[in-house]
Amino acid sequence: MGQTQLLLVILGVLLVGIAIFVGISMFEANAVENSRTAIMADLNAFASRAHAYYWKPTTQGGGNKSFTGVTLRLIFPLAENNNARYYLESASQDQCIIDGVGKVVASNGDSVRVRIRITEPRNYIEILN
Repeated sequence: MGQTQLLLVILGVLLVGIAIFVGISMFEANAVENSRTAIMADLNAFASRAHAYYWKPTTQGGGNKSFTGVTLRLIFPLAENNNARYYLESASQDQCIIDGVGKVVASNGDSVRVRIRITEPRNYIEILN
């Protein structure tokens, strides 16, 4: 009778340990996915401001159908918020690329990274990590 109870206790502890591990893994995956979604929302907001700059005449402080003079400060006053830190990778005549590096770090040690390529007809979002 004692061995049976000991085996049941060991089995119970093992099942609880597995349940805790699965719960932590699911929580981390959810945090990473929420971070990606928030960064993509921020990048889309930046894209709309970059489009406004693109279409605004130079006499009004815009690019006159060019992304060449755009800076991150023009479309967002801070380079960082609660979601991520943002970098203007490049700005040329017909496109602007902004990177977002999230503040959530996955279990493998990598941060969430998302890039948006803004062009006149559409935006392209690329999940880097």
